[in-house]
Amino acid sequence: MADLLIITHEHIGPRMAGPGIRAWEMARALARSGWDVLLATPYAEIPGEGSLSIVGFTWEDPVSLEQWLKSARVVMATGPVLSRVVHQRQAPLHQPTIVDLYYVPEIEIVLLNIQKETTDFLIDLLIEETLVYLCHGDFFLYATGRQRDFWLGALWMAGRLNDRMLVGDPERWMACVPMGIPEDPPHGGQRVLKGVVPGIRPEDKVVLWMGGIWEWTDPITLGEAMEQVLRHHSEVRLVFGAAQHYDERVVPPMSKAAQFLRWCREKGWLGRYVFFLDWIPYEQRGLYLLEADIGISLHDHPLESRYAVRARSLDYLWASLPCVLSAGDELADLMKAHGLARVVPPRDPCAVADALLSWLDNPPSREQLARQTMPLRDRLRWSVVVRPIEAFLREPRMAPDAPHARQRALHWIRLRVENDRLRSENAALRAHLEAVRQGRIVRMLNRIYRIWGRTFL
Repeated sequence: MADLLIITHEHIGPRMAGPGIRAWEMARALARSGWDVLLATPYAEIPGEGSLSIVGFTWEDPVSLEQWLKSARVVMATGPVLSRVVHQRQAPLHQPTIVDLYYVPEIEIVLLNIQKETTDFLIDLLIEETLVYLCHGDFFLYATGRQRDFWLGALWMAGRLNDRMLVGDPERWMACVPMGIPEDPPHGGQRVLKGVVPGIRPEDKVVLWMGGIWEWTDPITLGEAMEQVLRHHSEVRLVFGAAQHYDERVVPPMSKAAQFLRWCREKGWLGRYVFFLDWIPYEQRGLYLLEADIGISLHDHPLESRYAVRARSLDYLWASLPCVLSAGDELADLMKAHGLARVVPPRDPCAVADALLSWLDNPPSREQLARQTMPLRDRLRWSVVVRPIEAFLREPRMAPDAPHARQRALHWIRLRVENDRLRSENAALRAHLEAVRQGRIVRMLNRIYRIWGRTFL
């Protein structure tokens, strides 16, 4: 029987996004410490290694995941994934369960749907989902001090800060597990950008935006800043790791990306000053980071930023790449304190341009930056950040209020099922009435009733 089953909704393969990277790296670090780990994903594209096994399942076939649930002493998943698992089973898990709360996806989901008329309905669903996974967890992971306060408030509203949980040491069922970085620094040896990508010359300077463009990012401000930068340094090229997520089934296309692509086309910058890659392969990202001159990541939503964990900003730390980051998240403050980042206010193209020019005019030594950031990098190595998980695996336990809390989770699931049924029935009723309105008899009656100044339906 495996010591731990980690369930993710993301790809585990050559291309990975933040949640997939975290699941893969945590699983790998734990396996290297001697734990037997199963990593379950709907998109298993690479084999495991050592005592880490990559296993597949499909959401459409509950049995495909159930076999792995029965094979593990402890289960871990991000909140929404855990909620989906429990909802699919219509029953709680029987093992101690770790809930990974390293980011707040609910904020992102609302931002993705902010222009739609269904936002209120969506928020109701998100609240139900959040209550399910908070009521089901036995051990909760957060990534920053701000997140700890956020999730403590949520746990209070879920009824988990009760006498049984607080009578002992509350830290026994919560722990900080930041996003991490690999043990070893990246290694070069192969050109991937300069003199390789058409339009980028060997002598050009590359500003690298790792990852894609999401609704809470701010590429337009970067574009406006580049207009100022190019007046002083015409050799600067802006490279994006991708425009969109590589799989629309996992993350839908973003309007912010489409908006920025239109802006670049109107300026005539695509293939001249701005370049988009097709999602940098995870194992090759070090080559791009070492060849870049500056890293950049800009965001424009204060609430999302406050609780965010920027996996791509950690890439800049891993490679000791000088960077420009938007103010607002804890990692940006840490990287500024260690001299690796210039931190700029949101939506301020002049500040972004000044920050870029300061790095371009006085390029720092990578070796010096590596020495400055060594203490921070040592704290964030994957082998270090997973230690609280290892401590839990040595003494896995259900939360003191687990029986009552899991029943509450089941209550929320049943309520969700009933709400879905009522919504479905209402939709069917509305469709039936519309069909009646379109019927020939009603059209005839309406023609008659119009004579009387009224309608039948």
